[in-house]
Amino acid sequence: MSKEKSTKKTVLFVVTAFILGAVVGHTLHNITQTRTAYSFEVGENILQNSGFEYGSENEPNYWYPAIVPVDNLTMSWDNEIKYNGSRSVYINNTHIYDKTVCNNWAQTINKVPKERTVELSGWIKTTNAENVVMVIQCWNILGGMVAFGTTQTATEINGTNDWQMYNASVYVPNDTSNIVVRLTLTGIGQVWFDDVRLIVK
Repeated sequence: MSKEKSTKKTVLFVVTAFILGAVVGHTLHNITQTRTAYSFEVGENILQNSGFEYGSENEPNYWYPAIVPVDNLTMSWDNEIKYNGSRSVYINNTHIYDKTVCNNWAQTINKVPKERTVELSGWIKTTNAENVVMVIQCWNILGGMVAFGTTQTATEINGTNDWQMYNASVYVPNDTSNIVVRLTLTGIGQVWFDDVRLIVK
C-alpha cells in the first residue's frame, strides 16, 4: 500500500473512531465523576479482565461491544480459539457497509494515570481480515478526544495471521477524564484478541 493511501486510511480511521466512540460505544458513562488524582505503579496494568477469563452469558466482564448492527456481524466471547487461558474475544463480519465502520470490543477506564504514558499490548489472530487495530482514546469530561494511540501507527494488521503481539502507546494529557480501549475490526473478516494489557510507564 502506498504511503498516501495508508495516511488517508489512518485519517479516515481516526475520524470514524471518533464518531463511533462518541455516538455508539462511548456514552460518557461517568461524566459527573470528580477529577480525583490516583496513584499508579510503573508496570501496572489498568485494564480489568484483560485476559477475558471472566464474564456471563456471551460477554466478558468490563468489556462491551460498540457496533453498527447487521445480520452478518458476530461479536462473541470465545472459548474455543484463544492464545492463553480459556477465553478470547472474537469479531466476525461478512457485511459490506456503505461507509467505513469500526466494530469493536471496548473498555472504559475511569481511574486515569494523568501525565503518564500508557502502552497497550495484546495478542491478535486474524482470518481474511480487512483491517484490524487496537486503539487508546483519551477523553475529557466534555466528551472531546484529547489524545489517541493506535497499533496502525507501527503496522497494518490484515489478511490471515496466526497469533502475534502488537503494541500502541499514548501520553495521557492532564485534562483526560477517562480512557477507552478499543479492539477493532474495520470492514469484513475475522479477528480474535487475547491477553490485552494497558501498562502504565
